[in-house]
Amino acid sequence: MAAVIEQDARVVSVEIGFAWVETARRSSCSGCSGSSGCGTSVVAELLGERASRLKVSDGIGVEVGDRVVIGIADAAFTRASLLAYLLPLLMLMLAALAAQTLGVEDESVALIGILGLVLGLAVAGHLTGGASARERYRPALLRRLPPQGIRVLSANPAQLTNSAGREADEEGRGHEFFWKRGNEP
Repeated sequence: MAAVIEQDARVVSVEIGFAWVETARRSSCSGCSGSSGCGTSVVAELLGERASRLKVSDGIGVEVGDRVVIGIADAAFTRASLLAYLLPLLMLMLAALAAQTLGVEDESVALIGILGLVLGLAVAGHLTGGASARERYRPALLRRLPPQGIRVLSANPAQLTNSAGREADEEGRGHEFFWKRGNEP
């Protein structure tokens, strides 16, 4: 089975066959021991956590407010990253190097480099299939997560009801139940 990169998300809107989900974009600075003296961590703090909104295919029937896991195949993510970032940069450098080697003036070398960048972006768009093939690089909805809430363990579950309001079983064993807090699902 292929490796999959997973991310938790929250469903914010539902359409026929699709769901819009939001994921929190986080900086990796919190896991770095040098974050206190790093300029990148200062920028990450100023920008804070922002949400990314994505459209995913809904094959499991999610509802607004559900917590879900989305994922994308590792190979597709790597390919899209290389095409989006590395190819245009390589085209910029190759075009500028070719112009410099041919003895073109410095101002023209910069302009030719920018033309190489634009050409690299166009080639990357063509290789990924353009707008019609974006579905192959779109994350998939993998599974629904259990609701967040207060976890209660009881020796007498007959006295408890679960989040749907149904009576718990009467067998006298300890069971876990989730209760909603506020407007959380």
